[in-house]
Amino acid sequence: MSSKQNIGKIIREKRKSIPLTLSQLSEISGISVSQLNRVENERRKPSPNTLQKIARPLGFDLNELLVLADYLSPESSTLSEEQRNKLQAELHTLMARVIVGSKRITEIAERLLFNIKEH
Repeated sequence: MSSKQNIGKIIREKRKSIPLTLSQLSEISGISVSQLNRVENERRKPSPNTLQKIARPLGFDLNELLVLADYLSPESSTLSEEQRNKLQAELHTLMARVIVGSKRITEIAERLLFNIKEH
C-alpha cells in the first residue's frame, strides 16, 4: 500500500497525537468536520487546497503532506518565497478563526506561526 493510499490514516494519527478533535481541526482549518472525516476514513482523497489548510495545524510541512498524498514528487518539494508568504497569511487568517476561549488551539497556532517565520 502506498503513502497515497494511507494519507487519511496519516492525517488521523497525527491529529490524535497532538491531540485535536475533528471539531477543533475543523475550526482551525476551515474544513468541515464531515469532509475531514471522509478524508481520514479514505472515502475522499484530499485536494491540494484541503491539504494546505490542514498541514500546519497538524504540524506537517505542506510539501511533506503533498508528497505523501502523491501530488508532488520528493524532488520538487521546495516552497518558494511567495508560497511561504501565502501560507503565513493564511495561517494568520486561520488564527483569527480560532475560538477565543480555546487556549490549547491558540497555543498550537502560535507555535506554528513561529515555525513559519523561522523558515
